[in-house]
Amino acid sequence: MNIGEASKKSGVSAKLIRHYESIGIIPKASRALSGYRTYSEKEVNILRFVKRSRGLGFSMEEIKKLVGLWRNKKRASLEVKNS
Repeated sequence: MNIGEASKKSGVSAKLIRHYESIGIIPKASRALSGYRTYSEKEVNILRFVKRSRGLGFSMEEIKKLVGLWRNKKRASLEVKNS
């Protein structure tokens, strides 16, 4: 889906999506042949998580760490508990 569709599905503005991508909260978007960014449901789920986390008062650094733990399927459960 393009950035507009990802924005509608996640409730996060296109400008913030680009910002989150630039600071590494979400992975760099793949590009269509036309050069436009494309997003999957996985990125939309991360964007929803970020939006909820911001609403709960988490800082961007805390959110970045949580997203990193979430995306790293090889990490130990203890690592998450210790964070």
